[in-house]
Amino acid sequence: MFEKLLTSIGVGNLTIDTRLEKTTFNEEEPIKGKVIFKGGSCDLKVEYIMLSLIERVNNQNEDSDFSEFDYELHKHKVNKSFLIKKKDHQEYEFEFKLEQIEFKGEPEEIFLKTHVHIDQSVGADDEERLNIIR
Repeated sequence: MFEKLLTSIGVGNLTIDTRLEKTTFNEEEPIKGKVIFKGGSCDLKVEYIMLSLIERVNNQNEDSDFSEFDYELHKHKVNKSFLIKKKDHQEYEFEFKLEQIEFKGEPEEIFLKTHVHIDQSVGADDEERLNIIR
């Protein structure tokens, strides 16, 4: 069911994949997916996984150094803190409901940004594009 690989992040020996049911959604339907953790050669403590739905907006301010900025639509925290044991496999499902989200513009697509915070380590970020049919 979750065949569309969206995000793959490698942190040390730990691999995190974010997968969705599909990559195109009607605005009435929820975005469903899961985060898959594959442990490496040692145990790692994951402090949290934060999934953010973002809309990329063109910056109209001509004095700005940035041509666009991100408008956060929704955040979803996946678990608080857990241990991924050596060579272990764990999955956490998530769901975003679009009817609860207020778009800043008229986007045809948004981005899913995945942030992983590992205990005593630098976090990792990645993002992938989604299509929204309005």
